[in-house]
Parts: sequence; structure tokens; C-alpha cells
Amino acid sequence: MELKFKSILGVAVLSACTFVISSCGSDDNKQNPDQPQGGDSKVKLSDINADFVNKTVIPTYVGLMKGNEELCAALSDINDDADVQAACAAWKEARQYWEWSEAFLFGAASSYGIDPHTDTWPFDKSAFDNYMAKFDPVNNEADAATLAEAIATGQNLTGFHAVEYLLFREGQPRKFSDMTANEIWFCQTAARDLYLNSIKLVAAWGGELSASEAQDLADAEMEPEDNFGNEMINAGKAGSRWSTELAGTKQIIGGCQNILDEVAHAKIGAPYTGEDVDYIESPHAYNSIQDFLDNTLSCVYALYGGLGVDAKYTDKSVMAYAYENYPKEAAALTAAMINAVAKVKAMKKPFVLYYSDASAGEAIAALEAFDEALGELYSVME
Repeated sequence: MELKFKSILGVAVLSACTFVISSCGSDDNKQNPDQPQGGDSKVKLSDINADFVNKTVIPTYVGLMKGNEELCAALSDINDDADVQAACAAWKEARQYWEWSEAFLFGAASSYGIDPHTDTWPFDKSAFDNYMAKFDPVNNEADAATLAEAIATGQNLTGFHAVEYLLFREGQPRKFSDMTANEIWFCQTAARDLYLNSIKLVAAWGGELSASEAQDLADAEMEPEDNFGNEMINAGKAGSRWSTELAGTKQIIGGCQNILDEVAHAKIGAPYTGEDVDYIESPHAYNSIQDFLDNTLSCVYALYGGLGVDAKYTDKSVMAYAYENYPKEAAALTAAMINAVAKVKAMKKPFVLYYSDASAGEAIAALEAFDEALGELYSVME
């Protein structure tokens, strides 16, 4: 998530949380974090890094790409309330994959400015309304070209939150009759831009593209210059930005810490403390707490070596390495992780109305403890 003042640093969520917390030992080849199994084989950092790329990062970005493609399809022929509802559902699906990716913003999302471009918030609805009042892209080609360029290159009035604002009001889909033709045009164009950027993320991490996806990227002149996946897999070798395998693995932990700090102290903390009561993510869709939860789960998936309900604690994951080498820190991390997921889930909804509720403070404390436990593991790894 790109914050306004930030430094660079499809599955039911209930099912995902339940799986992560209680079902990790359902396979003989998986380790249960509550009952770690030593085994004879040493967990290799190179395997952790490779699985992180192939089983967490790339599947997440492929899901984002497919979700944005569905959003484009839902918006392509929008004619009634049912179509708006379908577009809202597609927005939430794509949004979830994006939030699941925020534990690894350290890669292409930051390097290519995709995070600030597609996900800057808070969204200034007054500025957007004034902006839209000046243009008539449906009937004026020059206006359409101006807005298309702004959507492709800007960050403050585009991306997920522009589409959110145009589709939702007070947590519900807007009435089709309330939407102007220019608003629909903007939704369609911004969704297309989200789709193109998600293709770039897949390509930048070494994921495979279909011929049509590759052509879309080429036509937009958005092909990435880097292969972050290859560099992570080859950490410690010539050509990788990670000088050692350990540096690559510790980057996974650091990425988790970055988003946990952001969720605790900015996404939840800024409104909760009164520092900025308007500093609320996804307020129009009433999706804030879902965003917070998905960000927390993005850390779980990165540490467990998978994605969604398939994110089992594998024998080639950060958690497997931690339990084999640092069982004390691993046990503390597991407890903190489970508690953080539970406390965020328990926050009073919608956040935009209950940002000062005590449950928000409890979630902040739990996220801080999760972050601290990760820091303890990071500090002892060598």
C-alpha cells in the first residue's frame, strides 16, 4: 500500500485464517507450527527463496492479473445495477490479491513505482469530482487523451481507489442511474491500467504470460527490465541484487516487517490515535479491515511458503527454517502471528465508522508483537 507520506522502504478469508492457524499439520510432509518436527534434512535457504518466488509471489501476482482482467470484463458492458454489483465483486477480488502482495513490495511494485501509481490513498474525492467536472472523455477525444495519460502516469486520482470511489458508496454498490457515462469511462480506463500493471508485475518476477498478455504489455510499452524472481532464486550469485542466500531470505522477513509496521501505525494507527482521522484506506467500499487482514495474511503466506488456503507450512519455508534452527523464536513468532490474525479479524466494522474503537488498539498491539517476533528471528539468523 502506498501511503500519502510513505517512505520507500477469491478465497474466503475466514477459511484462509482457519487453515493457517489450525490445519498446517494435515499432511505428513508439512510441519505443524504448534508441534514442530525436526527431521533429518537441513532446510536450504536457496530452496526457501525459490519457493517464495514460485509459490507465493508469482501466484499472487497472477491472481491479481486475473482479478483485474475480470474487473475489466465486468466494467466493459455495464448497463444496470446488477452489472455494478458484479464490478464491485470483481474489484474486491482483485483488491484482495493486491493486499496479499504487500509483504513483498520491495520488488517490482516499488522499483517501478507500481505501488504508488495504483494504490495511493487517502483518495481525495473532492479533488476528483472537480477534476472530472472539467473533462468529457466520452464525447471529446482530446479530453479522453488527457485523462488516459493521467491515468497511465499519475498516482493521486487513479488506481484502485478511484475505481472504488466510482463504484461504491457507504459500503454498497452505487446505483447505475447515479453513474455518469464519463465516470463509467474512467472506471474502465483505470481498470485497464490496473490490469496492465499487474501483467508487468508477473513478468518482472519471472512469471509466464500468455501470448495475448505479453502482447498487451508490449503494446503498452511496459515490459520490465528486471527479473526479480530470477535474482531472488539466485541470491548470492553474480547478477543478483541479494549478495547472499541469507540476504534473500532475510529480505522476505523484512518485507513482512515493513507492511506490519505500516498497518499498525499508519493504516490503523493514524485514525485510531487521532493523528489523522481521514487517513483511512478503502473507506467507500467499507473494505478497510479486509485490507488490514489481507496484509497480515500476506506475511503469513510469505513465511509459510504459499498462498491463500494452500499456504501450508512447507518444508521449504521461512518457518521451517526457523523451527529447525531457532525453535524458541519460531514458537514465539507462531503465537504472535496467530494472535495478530485473530485481533485484526475481531476489529469492529466498518473501520471508517469505528476507527477509535478499543478493538483497533488491540489489533495494533498484536501487529506490533508480530513485527517484534519477526525482528527477533531476523536478528538471530546467520
